[in-house]
Amino acid sequence: MRALRIALLCLFCSIIYSTPAQSPSPFTLILSFRANPKLIHTDNLGNLYVLSQTNQLYKYSKNGRLISTLNYTYTGNITQIDATNPMEIYLFYRELNKVIILDNNLAFRGEVDLGAAGVIQASAIARSFDSELWVFDAGDLQLKKITKALVTEQLSGNIKQYIIGATSVSQVIDNTERVFVVDSLNGILVFDIFANYVKTIPIKALREIKVLDKYLFYYKNYKLNRYNWTTAQSLEYSLPDTVQVTHVSVEKERLYLQKPDSISIYTY
Repeated sequence: MRALRIALLCLFCSIIYSTPAQSPSPFTLILSFRANPKLIHTDNLGNLYVLSQTNQLYKYSKNGRLISTLNYTYTGNITQIDATNPMEIYLFYRELNKVIILDNNLAFRGEVDLGAAGVIQASAIARSFDSELWVFDAGDLQLKKITKALVTEQLSGNIKQYIIGATSVSQVIDNTERVFVVDSLNGILVFDIFANYVKTIPIKALREIKVLDKYLFYYKNYKLNRYNWTTAQSLEYSLPDTVQVTHVSVEKERLYLQKPDSISIYTY
């Protein structure tokens, strides 16, 4: 009998230690409101940016109060929003190969013609830590840093040096320490701020991540996943709602869930 108890205990321990670390859902709903969003984006102040199906951009506070509406009309589809600096917001128009710059009130402040800077076909952009631009150019498969004066400052070289097979880059993020290039087919390519390749994080099938300090957050398999890019430790969180959730964003003390017809804001 004692031998049986020991065997069962060993089996129980093996199950525990072979299962990825999980944390119970710590989220409390603040509010949910009706919307038909094409995409959402959040900044480090907790502000929420909602892009409608007709390319109308709305800015909400972290508690869901409407703050501002885009007062600049531009022909084209907005494919990406970068509000890593809430005072200087970048809108990427992939079809036009252009970036429009807004202030914190969503007022127009300028534009960057990526084609004029020698970018063949941008697939993703990001604001750099020094208020310039990172661009992944699908035309020659390079990560490029470009100034607003259209000067190319840094080049990664063709990323085929670091990957095998096809590539599908959908996002670039600069967190002041590293530049993360999200490639759904190969993982997350990590570069330093001089566009030197550092490593590839082998998490595939992602279109978007959120970088907060040392952590990458992403939505996969109906879970909010947290990955420490310095130690490779990961943790899963159960979400308060997963029905028809199409997009998840997280900021300090806030979780945002996007559905086809609504947006919900939670605190934690």
